[in-house]
Amino acid sequence: MSRRLLSSALSARWHPPLHRFPSNDDGKKNGALRRMKSSSSSSSRRTVGENGKQLREAAARRKEEDERKHVLLASSSSSSSSSSSCFSSPKRGGGNDENKERKDAVKALVSKVSGFYEIGGLDVYRAIDACQRIDFGLTTQKTSLAEIGVYHGRSFLALISLRKNDETCIAIDCFENQADNADESGVGDYSKFRKHVTKACEAMKAGDSNANFEWDGIVDSDTALPSFIKVVKADSTKMTNEADFDEDKNGPVRIFSIDGSHTSEATFRDLTLAADECLHERGVVILDDCFNPDWPGVISGLAKYLDASGRVVPFAIAYNKVYLCDPSIVETYQSRLTPNVVVRKKASLFGRECLVCKQGWLHTFHGNDDPY
Repeated sequence: MSRRLLSSALSARWHPPLHRFPSNDDGKKNGALRRMKSSSSSSSRRTVGENGKQLREAAARRKEEDERKHVLLASSSSSSSSSSSCFSSPKRGGGNDENKERKDAVKALVSKVSGFYEIGGLDVYRAIDACQRIDFGLTTQKTSLAEIGVYHGRSFLALISLRKNDETCIAIDCFENQADNADESGVGDYSKFRKHVTKACEAMKAGDSNANFEWDGIVDSDTALPSFIKVVKADSTKMTNEADFDEDKNGPVRIFSIDGSHTSEATFRDLTLAADECLHERGVVILDDCFNPDWPGVISGLAKYLDASGRVVPFAIAYNKVYLCDPSIVETYQSRLTPNVVVRKKASLFGRECLVCKQGWLHTFHGNDDPY
């Protein structure tokens, strides 16, 4: 290649940079750009700071609200104790702190049992129990407690902790007979159920855990369970009040918990059995897993029941459960729940205004993923 061609090729490939000294206009532009960046950064910091402040304030408000509810709950328990002898033990005495310790002890007992029941639900159970005893005078009436789908006994323990001295507590489950468990919504274990219930009843009978629970200590020779517990090993959808519930002996059910098969048809049938056939006129039906996305059959079954019967309607949603009672006493139950349970808001469910309380979402929606 000739020198002329080489020089031409090199000049085509490379050009020296053009040096340019900044002008006054450039300085103004750069200064404006820096100010814009600084302003944007400060605005961003303010926004983050304001959001963080709002979150902290919201958390503080929730904490204050929870503390206020707990104070009201203790005050309500004290007031209830003076109004009704079944809310306190004459042998023990004590003030609000002692009552709170007994209640916390029950939660501790329930929390030791495997299952999906949210411990906070005990506060709702107690408010319902107080309403029935004080507002409706069920203390002197023959009644019973019942649950379909007791699993290992966790929620059943919460239920029987409310027991009156003469009440029968009915546990319904297919247990090891899983042929009756249509959707495999929970494999019950009778040996675990018996172990957990017996141990907890003995602890509650000792007198330091709950002011309401009463038991004479007698154990059934056939079931090896406390004598007030009636176990029904059966498919709940095939049960009837006449054949399986001795209402003349045990009285109607004042609180009936449903946590059985989660298909639409099974839910509909369990609701019909509980609400239309067995429930006391001032009683409450508790339906589990209504809003659990794993079990859409439950909300479908509830919709089907409400369309077919008006015996009970929803009045509260709390801890993954929907609470139902006779339409005429909805406001009475709601007024008892409001000072004793943290109520987030009110919302309509199938045309009925319900109190929306805490839910315990983490355990509710991830429980089926965790080993027990």
